Formats: sequence, structure tokens, C-alpha cells
Amino acid sequence: MVESGILSTYAAAARYNIPRRTLRNHLASGSTTRKLGRSAILTTEQEAGLVRRIIRLADVGVPMTSKMLRVQAFSFCKIKKIPNTFNDAKNAAGKKLLRLFLKRHPELARRKAQMMNPARAQKLNKDIVGDHFSKYKSVLDRLGIEHKPESIYNVDEKNCRISLHHHQEVLTAKGRKRVHQIANEHAESVTVVGCGNAIGSAIPPMILFKGKRLKPEFQDNLPPGSLVKMTPKGSMTTGTFIEFINHLHKYRTSGPCVLIFDGAKCHLDFTIVEEAEKCGITLYCLPSNTTHELQPMDKSVYRSYEHHWDQELIKYVSQHPERTLNKTSFNVIFSQVWPKCMTITNISNGFRATGLYPYNPDAIPEEAFAPSALSELPNPTNSENITVLSDESGEQDISTTNVEDSDGSGTDTENLLLSSLSKNNPNAGTPHKVDNQSTTCEIHAFLPTPKFKVLATAPRKKSLNYRAQR
Repeated sequence: MVESGILSTYAAAARYNIPRRTLRNHLASGSTTRKLGRSAILTTEQEAGLVRRIIRLADVGVPMTSKMLRVQAFSFCKIKKIPNTFNDAKNAAGKKLLRLFLKRHPELARRKAQMMNPARAQKLNKDIVGDHFSKYKSVLDRLGIEHKPESIYNVDEKNCRISLHHHQEVLTAKGRKRVHQIANEHAESVTVVGCGNAIGSAIPPMILFKGKRLKPEFQDNLPPGSLVKMTPKGSMTTGTFIEFINHLHKYRTSGPCVLIFDGAKCHLDFTIVEEAEKCGITLYCLPSNTTHELQPMDKSVYRSYEHHWDQELIKYVSQHPERTLNKTSFNVIFSQVWPKCMTITNISNGFRATGLYPYNPDAIPEEAFAPSALSELPNPTNSENITVLSDESGEQDISTTNVEDSDGSGTDTENLLLSSLSKNNPNAGTPHKVDNQSTTCEIHAFLPTPKFKVLATAPRKKSLNYRAQR
């Protein structure tokens, strides 16, 4: 109103109860924002660009720490010759700059980063995920179960140590530096195999203990219907996975169904395909290194498992301080943890978050693909035939144009059907057919090919002795 000439500074100060000097200062600066103290070292535009870069680096998987931010601010001011009061001996900006910078930009927050394997960052990209959803949709359409969530199952293993999984917040005297909690650092591990369908119904779990002899007490105090097996290392094997297929067949719904699982080595064997075919179960393997976003059990059920496990373990130790933590005590604790994490809500939310049911290829958020930008390469225009040598079966000519997926679409040599591997397996009794008409069980997957050696090698240099003999 003062700038438009409607009121004078005296009249505006009296009407709106604002000091006249404040009005004059804002009129002189041309800004209406309140600002106290001296100006910041970096301008508003420079800080806005720094904020955008910090957010982008965090999205692609290389977040900036507080120390690195101070070092980068010092280097930027030195290169741009911006006047500053930084300590040249430390080659970093002060902690005060960091504190005031975060105060001016509340959209930034300090978080503890979760480690991600470089292979996971590379494989979770739009091309692989898009191909996964197209193949998954073709399986649902062929089986006619797109609108039958009770026929869509997911199985995953969880390694559980019979000890605390996370550091706990405890109470002690203020200022005390040495605070300890007695717990086994190298405890025995047990593998828990969980399975559920898209409507939230859970299959009784399978427990894998390490050892050879199955004692009767190992089956006590477990959820009803649980299957207990002994393995040499306490982890899943091909034989135990076949037994789980039969365990699932006992409790699954009638009619055709699909079992979704990851590409662990013990899951990829032609005997598993044959057993699933007998049970009328279609196998679907997820792309490698993408299960943290595409597997329902990892996404929701097992996310809360370790939290509930630690709480029940502390409760058990406080009630039975004289007992040692072993396989029998695992059963008591596990029976309290399993119903809390394997709920209908958790299971159904896992299928919804991964886009498996309801079918939603857009369920994976855009920021989940950001880490793959560091390794993104353009798609090849022409596929060339390569001659390779198999370690097991001698010479083979494999062309990228001759390998087809089960749905008829071409693929590269990195993605082979498990049934094609079983066809060339000399130990198999009969060749396993891969056509859709002659078999009811296929595996639609991104499976690694056997190791091959290239025939064309560089010429070997002749030694001096060889030349002397010539």
C-alpha cells in the first residue's frame, strides 16, 4: 500500500502497528522476508542448487555426509573466491555453517543410510522390472488366476540367529560411557521358510535346523502344521525345497496356482520343476538382485520379524535366566513371533506394495530406480551371434536370436529357462519339454547361464626354447 501510494509510511505504521523504520528498511531492500543477523556466505541461489544436489546424490545411492558437505562448501568457496571465515588448516567449513544451513532448509534431514549391494543398484532398473511384469502378466493370463489372489503364492527364507539382532535402547545413569548388554555374538542360525498368498493366508512354516539327527523335542512348541527338517548347514537345499513343494501342495487351494520365489541356487534345479509339475504348481522366479522391491515377504512380513524377535527374546531371557538359548528355546520364542509378523494385513500389503496383486506395474516408485542411473547404458541395437564353449558339455553354438522365453519373446543369453538347462542335463531321465502345450509346469525367470569360455582367444607368444628348437 505504501509502494502504490495509498498510504504513507506514518499512516501504514499506525494502522498495522508496524514500526516505521521496519517499513523503510523493507522498502529499501525490496524484500518482505524477515532477516536477522549478517548474510550467509552462500547466496540463496547457491544454497538452493546445493540442496538439489544433496537430494539427487541421496537418490542415486551416494549420499553426502555432514563432513563431506563441509568439505565441499570449503572447496566451492575457494574455487569461486567467495569471502569466508573458514579455517584453512582443516580445509572444511565450520560446524556452525552446517547447523545454520540445515536450519534454513528443513526439507533436509539426517538419516542413517542402509547399505545396498552394487548388483542390486544395477539390476533394479525400468527395463528389467518392466520385463518382469510383462512375463508375470502372461503367466497370470495363461493360468486364468489374475483375479484369484488365493492362487498366487510367494515363498522366502529368513535366516534367524538365536540371539539379539539389533542394539537395544536401555536405561542407565546419565553420563555413563560403558553400557553393556550380555548376548551371544556368534549364535546358531536357523532358517525359517515362510509362504503366503495374496489374500493373506499363510502356509504353516518350515524350520531348517543345522545337524543330522532330528530329535523329537525339535518339533515341540511350534505353530500347528509346521514342518521341521535337518540340513548340514541349517539352510535351504534342493532336497528340502522339493519337500517344501509337497508341503505347499498339502495346504494350497485347489486349481492352478503360481509360486513366486527368488533365484537362489538351491531353487534352480530340474528336479524341482518336475516335482512342481506333478503337484500342478507353476513356478515363477523373480529377477536376480531385485527381491528387496519385488518380493512380498521381504517387503512387509520379514521387515517386522527381527523387531518382534528381539522383544520376545528379551522377555524369554528375563523369565528364564538360567536357560541357554538353543533349538528348543528357539521354538518357544518363534511361536510367539510368527503370529505377530505373519498377519493377513502384512501379507496382503506385501503383494500390493510389489504390484503382484492387484496387478500394478506402476507400484514400484520412481525413486527406487534412481540408483540404477549410475550404471545405465543404452540398449544395443543389433544382437550378434557369439560362439561359446561350455565347461560341462563341450562346444556349443548359442545364438542370441535362437534362445526364446516361454512366452515366445526373444531374450539374451543371460536369461535362460531352467527347463532348457534340464534338457541338456545328462543326469535327467528324459528330456524336459519346454513348449506350453506339453507341460503344465514352467519356470519363468531370469536365470544365470552356465559359465562359458570364448573360443576366439589371443595368439599365444612362443617361448625362446621353442624358437631355439625350431
